[in-house]
Amino acid sequence: MQRALFVGTLLGAALLNAGCQDSTNPAASTFTPRPTYENREPEGLTSRVTGFTVDPEAYFLNLANCAPPPAQCALPPLYAEFSPLLQRAVVRNAPITLQDTQPDPATGQPPAPGAPTVSDANGIWTLDKVPTRRGAPFLVLSLGGQATLANNATLPLPPPLPTLPPVPEGNYVPTLTVRPVVPAHSACVGLEALQMSDKGILEAVAKSLTAEGTPTTVADLLNPARFGGVTVFWMYRPGFPVFRVPAANTTVTATSGRVLNVEWAPPGALPPALAPFQSTRGFFIPPGPPAPDSSLGIVAVVHPPLMGPPPVVHYEAKDVTTSDPEGRPWSLMQPVDLPVIPGVVTFAGLQLVSKTPSSTPQIPPPSTCLPGQ
Repeated sequence: MQRALFVGTLLGAALLNAGCQDSTNPAASTFTPRPTYENREPEGLTSRVTGFTVDPEAYFLNLANCAPPPAQCALPPLYAEFSPLLQRAVVRNAPITLQDTQPDPATGQPPAPGAPTVSDANGIWTLDKVPTRRGAPFLVLSLGGQATLANNATLPLPPPLPTLPPVPEGNYVPTLTVRPVVPAHSACVGLEALQMSDKGILEAVAKSLTAEGTPTTVADLLNPARFGGVTVFWMYRPGFPVFRVPAANTTVTATSGRVLNVEWAPPGALPPALAPFQSTRGFFIPPGPPAPDSSLGIVAVVHPPLMGPPPVVHYEAKDVTTSDPEGRPWSLMQPVDLPVIPGVVTFAGLQLVSKTPSSTPQIPPPSTCLPGQ
């Protein structure tokens, strides 16, 4: 019995030793299936897209009226739902849809936008069944119509803050927000649907062109027979992603169209010589030689009427100020290429970046549905 155990132990050790010494890798299996993986877009899935509708001019006027210059408003300049500055600037009953940028294979042109939803009393809107996909983005399109500004819907600010005066109201025009939306997830939240009025920047553009000898109304700016549309840039200082502090003394360059730098003063505060140039909300374009930049980072680019396929215009921010403490000159994160779209105001509210790279990583959550996520 002991001999048998001894022999068995030797045989086991010999086999184990032989296995340890054999370093030859076994041949690849010829019968085990090896899976291959392909990334495919999900078919038939939809995403729930939601956001808020806001009048950027009204927001700025609330901020400007909160404290007389050069004082600063005690409220933080944030696009935040708890801020009275934003609550008074949301737009109710605004029809909102998405403009697809992916061309239709049959026509080569982007398809017509889908049926709109309507923003509620808090400016919130929701589109429940947007196709889930990556690739070509959607853009948020506000159709204007019978939308109304919230204005005095909130209570007066607590002392010592002043009671904000009402913002002059007007008609809202079709506005395309330059903010790509890539619904690659089940839900996209916090999307801005910006809404331009005919009593602010656009009225100032029309008055400036009229003073030069070309009678123009805001309706004319949206008439494809007169103009190829208007692209409005409002550039903001670097900082927290929802900061909305105008980037002083900045402008844009454009490969096509006429660049107009826009200023603002309280309505009625300009000298008589400039009063005819001021819009109802206080915006104006100074007459004479073109200004090199805007003290508020507001730029309107007026496009001539189309004579063929719409061109794509290349835009870059321009900041001639040098300041190490402020991290200037500021710039866009990347240049912007936008097509000319007649009959619509294209609005780009863009936050500039500092020349000094930030050490704080800014990783947006997937629910923001930005390209590259």
